[in-house]
Amino acid sequence: MPKKVYDENNTLFALDIGTRSVIGLVVEAQDRGFKLLAQCMVEHQHRAMLDGQIHDIPRVAEAVRQVKNDLEKKLKFNLKRVAIAAAGRSLRTRVCRIEQELIEDMEIDAILVNSLEMMGVQQAQSLLEQEINSGDKEKFYCVGHSLVGYYLNDYPMANLIGHRGKRAAADVLATFLPASVVNGLYAVLSRVGLEPFYMTLEPIAACEVVIPEQLRLLNLALVDVGAGTSDIAIAKDGAIQAYGMVPTAGDEISELIVESCMVDFLTAEQIKRSLAEGKDIKYRDILGTEMTVSCQEMITFIEPAVEKLAREIADHILHLNSKVSPKSVLCVGGGSQVPLLTEKLAQHLGLQQQRVAIRNRSNITVLQAGKKKDIAGPEGVTVVGIIAMAAKRMNQNFISITVNGQVFSLFNTWNLNVLNALALLEYNPRDLIGYNGRDIRFILNGKSKTIYGGLAQPAVITLNGKPANVKTPVKDGDILQVVKAVNGSDAVAIVGNFLADYPVDSLICLLNGQPVTPEKAINSGDVLEIRPAVREPLPDHREKRSFKEAGPGTKPLNPVRVTVNDQVINLEGKQEYILIDIFNYYTVDTSKARGVVQITRNGESAEYTDLLRDGDQIQIQW
Repeated sequence: MPKKVYDENNTLFALDIGTRSVIGLVVEAQDRGFKLLAQCMVEHQHRAMLDGQIHDIPRVAEAVRQVKNDLEKKLKFNLKRVAIAAAGRSLRTRVCRIEQELIEDMEIDAILVNSLEMMGVQQAQSLLEQEINSGDKEKFYCVGHSLVGYYLNDYPMANLIGHRGKRAAADVLATFLPASVVNGLYAVLSRVGLEPFYMTLEPIAACEVVIPEQLRLLNLALVDVGAGTSDIAIAKDGAIQAYGMVPTAGDEISELIVESCMVDFLTAEQIKRSLAEGKDIKYRDILGTEMTVSCQEMITFIEPAVEKLAREIADHILHLNSKVSPKSVLCVGGGSQVPLLTEKLAQHLGLQQQRVAIRNRSNITVLQAGKKKDIAGPEGVTVVGIIAMAAKRMNQNFISITVNGQVFSLFNTWNLNVLNALALLEYNPRDLIGYNGRDIRFILNGKSKTIYGGLAQPAVITLNGKPANVKTPVKDGDILQVVKAVNGSDAVAIVGNFLADYPVDSLICLLNGQPVTPEKAINSGDVLEIRPAVREPLPDHREKRSFKEAGPGTKPLNPVRVTVNDQVINLEGKQEYILIDIFNYYTVDTSKARGVVQITRNGESAEYTDLLRDGDQIQIQW
């Protein structure tokens, strides 16, 4: 059977660019994992990276070049595309709540919920920028976000779609990387002729292979102890729930050895690594003197620094895990091999010592290493995680899309869709939501009446000329057109709109108790009364006589005194009076309108046609 030929089309290449070393890995993807084809590790000869950050681009690029050249020599083909990871120290996370007032009786749909999500990301980014110095601000890019919870009228909800209410809200968790981190990594790769096709975060990559999905129902903590940082991730309830970083790691212990032994930093690194062998340590100090120190003596010397590191990691685990110790802690990274670290970490978390364990390449079931075991320890785990993540997300991290005729370059997360893309472009999410016009609700002849506002025209989204929505996936080269939503017009009504329902030649129109013309505008909360005009008989000498003087068959006028909202009113000139007549004497203050008018007579609900009696007590309230 002929030997299989490998090239860029059937392999995956990943780099773990760390503070102390650069590790490269090339694999072939198979059905149940990866076959290791070649790997290489090169240590930085200078402190070109500090705390996981690139400080000297040319020197870091030189280490990457050595790894690339060694791999190409072993593989016998050129490497051009690579997957990478950024250190957790640069990661910023913000959780914020976004609220939206709702139109009364409007059903919540997916567009509104997605707009809440977008506004949450934008608010989180704005919050982050406000917390940074008010001077020159570095640009931060959102590399992922998730919904923590929904609320309707301040009550937690599992799903808002289909509900109605006064106010909707959502808690959004957004994560950001500064532009300098991405630009620094890309600058290094560019110098050695490499193009990144995938980027992730180091703690996420390590979790992919150390805490696979089937283990995430357990409450586990992962700690990636490198040279400059210790990255932490927490798993429980089936998912990675939180991740963070402690800005101390192996370099602090190496620096302590530098001072105590009077050696350079690289020699201190060698001394630190030899502690795991348990033998006497021989070294040459900066004066050229040959020195020998016992392993136990050196461990005793560095114990305070190890204690400090373990305490800081444990405290941060508790902070991320709601002040509760996880069931177990899994440690990776070269710094995890420092003597006493796992023991002290177990003590600070109140765990049995065997519950804090170091994970090596041998614990990773997805990688078939064969005989290539030269990077078999915990320092070689994260790079395998980068490969595993890249295999899932075989798309570029930066893509170009055209939005309304303008080209944008976007950082591409693995779930990039129209909604995410618009959020990254700082598109105003309110432009996607159209609101119906305001309704007019008033009282007409004692009954509620509603004039509805115009319907909104929703936003129109097309992708490459075809109808799309906010959940439509976006890829490199797509052309996106977004037409803003148009709000419906507010309802308009005048008194004259309702006269046709009363086929009488002469009508009286009272708006809030005052006579008005048909052109008078009606507002929400108004009280409109339309009734036929009553022609009073022409006055003559008999109507002017008193009751005692009236002849047979002539009925007397009957004045009635009532109290309206503590104001005494005398109704005169008619034989009988109904409740609507009080508005000829009493004016309703519409400036304080708050809803619908409620009228009671002698403490009971009243109608406009109720007959009034002398001494009636009337209350008019909004």
